[in-house]
Amino acid sequence: MTAPMGGFYSAEDADDAEGMLVRKKEFYDGAIPSGNSVAMLNLIRLSHLAGNSRYEEKAAHLLRAFSKTIAEAPFAYTQFMTALDFSLGPSSQVVIVGNPQSGDTMSMIRTLRGSFIPNKVVMIRSAEEHDPEITRLAEYTRDLESIEGKATAYVCRDFRCGLPTTDAQQMLTLLNEGVVSSPVTA
Repeated sequence: MTAPMGGFYSAEDADDAEGMLVRKKEFYDGAIPSGNSVAMLNLIRLSHLAGNSRYEEKAAHLLRAFSKTIAEAPFAYTQFMTALDFSLGPSSQVVIVGNPQSGDTMSMIRTLRGSFIPNKVVMIRSAEEHDPEITRLAEYTRDLESIEGKATAYVCRDFRCGLPTTDAQQMLTLLNEGVVSSPVTA
């Protein structure tokens, strides 16, 4: 089987690559996921964190490169299929605005970690900083604020965030509903 056009080559043998006759381009997911599958999932996550479609375009290029082979035996490409599922959605962005070290912020994070909610990315936006670095990466977080100094969660879809909540269980409910009913950002 020949390697498809596109994708990433393995760099595990980079130190002795000079003596290699063939460069490997792994995309089969065995006990350890392939580098291309992990790269695709990471590119999609970056796209959802930053609101930058160029990362998703690179992920789509990986999908096109390997899709014919994967379509023949999708069960052999589980990490790749996980990335495809994330890409197809629905997916969510969760922005927690608050003091990253405070108990209420940590409680929201623990609540998210304690629930199986695939296809989400989570960001912490410091409420103490006037112009936190995260706003340069994810422009859509710029106007999000905490409520009365409490850790505040915004559940977003397609970078449009719903009304904020300071209640961790309400945050989970919003995530599980899968719908942002009252967008407050564009």
